[in-house]
Amino acid sequence: MSGAPLLSLRGLRHHFRRGLFGRPDPLPSLDEVDLELLPGEVVALIGESGSGKTTLGRVGLGLITPTAGERRLLGEPLGPGGPGAALRRRAQLLYQNADAHLNPGLSLRAAVTESARLYRPAEEPAAVVDRVLAAVGLRHRIDARPDRLSGGERRRAGIARVLVADPDLLVADEPTSGLDAGLRGEIVHLLLARHTPQRGLLLISHDLPVVRFAAQRALVMLAGRVVESLPVRALGAGPHHPYTAALLRAAELGPTGLLDVTPAGRGVQGCPFVGPCPQARPACATHRPALTAVAPDHLIACPVVGSPA
Repeated sequence: MSGAPLLSLRGLRHHFRRGLFGRPDPLPSLDEVDLELLPGEVVALIGESGSGKTTLGRVGLGLITPTAGERRLLGEPLGPGGPGAALRRRAQLLYQNADAHLNPGLSLRAAVTESARLYRPAEEPAAVVDRVLAAVGLRHRIDARPDRLSGGERRRAGIARVLVADPDLLVADEPTSGLDAGLRGEIVHLLLARHTPQRGLLLISHDLPVVRFAAQRALVMLAGRVVESLPVRALGAGPHHPYTAALLRAAELGPTGLLDVTPAGRGVQGCPFVGPCPQARPACATHRPALTAVAPDHLIACPVVGSPA
């Protein structure tokens, strides 16, 4: 993995606007976040719902304008207006809601033809449709409308529309959510099948087995912050931020073990995990911990865990 970053984010802050007059929410959805994704990398964002993963992915693609910070997408600086049409084709979002890619009134043939005319005007649309639907195993469903497709088929149809654009950077937001184990594996293999040393994938996922299989590096998010950045091979090996350790324990317990600490932790002066943390010290409530190296390529924002490398 080398070359200029496909995505570079520095010091990102974001506040959603609330209410009738659109006043900024005082609690940030992103709080001084840095991220870099190189060609050939699969980087995972993990953390509970509400931790800021989806917002970070959309800010990185220019779909949401941050309150502060610097963004470079495929080497180009992003201003408030977001990316131009050419850059949008090269950086795509695979939505968490598979239906967001599909028009309920259009068959797969019509929907993918629409994408082909937009992204590949020099090619014969029918040939593009046949190729991408074959790639995702949906050629036999070419005339089906979304309401006739299963959940897994709708996921594959969304990937088909992304394949038409053939982006250099893909942000996949919970692509395996709600699918059984067999379908999860199928979707992950489809995403990785198009991966090359020149392309990058930002994988947003709750699914730690999928992250372990697909990604090289993971960023753990809590309350809009990155609290740990580590090679995926180190997941479970430690040391870990106490929140990461809790996520790993929750993953072993299944859905009933999920945490719920983000609302109380967002916007605090110190560590957002200070309340439930079994290792918290008084200073954790008042001093924001910096990301500190505890091993090569392994950073943790916790003054208690590990020793600086």
